[in-house]
Amino acid sequence: MDIKSLEKNEKLLVLSIDRDNDIGEKTGVNGPVIGRENVLKAANKLGLVDPEDTDFNALFEAVRVFDEIKGLFKQSTLVKQPQASIEVAAITGDKDRGIKSDFEISRQLDTILKKYKATGVVLITDGSDDEQTIPLIQTKVPIKSIRRLIVRQADQLQSTYFKIKDFLDESMENPRISSIVFGLPAVILVLLGLFGLTGVRYVLLLLGIFLVIKWFRLEKHIVGASDELRSSLTKRRFAAFFVYVLAVVIGVLGIYRGYTFMQNFLSRSFFEIIASFIYSSVFILWIAIAVGWLSRSAYKRKRSVGQISAIPIFGFAVALVLFGASDLIIEPNSAITAFLLYVILGGLLITLSVIMDKIKLFKK
Repeated sequence: MDIKSLEKNEKLLVLSIDRDNDIGEKTGVNGPVIGRENVLKAANKLGLVDPEDTDFNALFEAVRVFDEIKGLFKQSTLVKQPQASIEVAAITGDKDRGIKSDFEISRQLDTILKKYKATGVVLITDGSDDEQTIPLIQTKVPIKSIRRLIVRQADQLQSTYFKIKDFLDESMENPRISSIVFGLPAVILVLLGLFGLTGVRYVLLLLGIFLVIKWFRLEKHIVGASDELRSSLTKRRFAAFFVYVLAVVIGVLGIYRGYTFMQNFLSRSFFEIIASFIYSSVFILWIAIAVGWLSRSAYKRKRSVGQISAIPIFGFAVALVLFGASDLIIEPNSAITAFLLYVILGGLLITLSVIMDKIKLFKK
């Protein structure tokens, strides 16, 4: 700082910021802390309680800068100007940071400015978290200089820590992100814990399913289904909740049946393995989806009976075609006419579902 550039009636405030209130939480010293001796006492208390905390270094730095500028005052012509002065203080926020912390910092700064009419601030910070308060301070008093304290490699480490912490806090508040950040790793760890090295296969299967869901953007439908299940329980629609659970159980049984049947085809080609899974589970999975759909549609007053029935009929038509195709892949000697019959019947059912959806008969 160039002392000559200061005005003769300049009143400087060397200000240390402790946004997360480590000073108050660890020593019981409440902010604001005003004056050289009081700041030194707070720094000594914090240093004795937690020597690794960078905030006590920031307090000592504030006192050092205060002494340095005061010495420059005496050496300059400003010593003849009794109006020029300097003070040192420390303000604290709140352990939760955020809005609560900023309001507390604003209150404490107002308290200091009532006692000491500062015209400029020399800001002492120990990291990027404290520097988030700079716009707040500038609304009350100009910042003449910023001294960012770096304790060896602690600055980069602390910045990284706060980035990770902010990301985790945001993840906890956002259900969609938390399901990926916490839910998926949790399921993977459970599988590995239960099955050991064998669980690696299940982990890969789980990751594959997850990628397929992201690829086809099915997460909205899955989240909607889980919300519907939770809503049915909280709103005391116990019958709907029971049917939803039944649909999930049937779906799990279908997947298990397909998985066990597929084990007999692992030595065959990739298409035969997939076909064996579809062949043994497609109708069970259709039942699970149909049960869930009918339960959900029962509470949609704007849908007609035809509209409600259209989706299960359409699903059964698709299941027929998939069953016929998988049967033909597993057993190439099967009659092609059987597959053609499945296709024709599926086409008729799809036509029926479209008609029922369009004409909207028997509206509830």
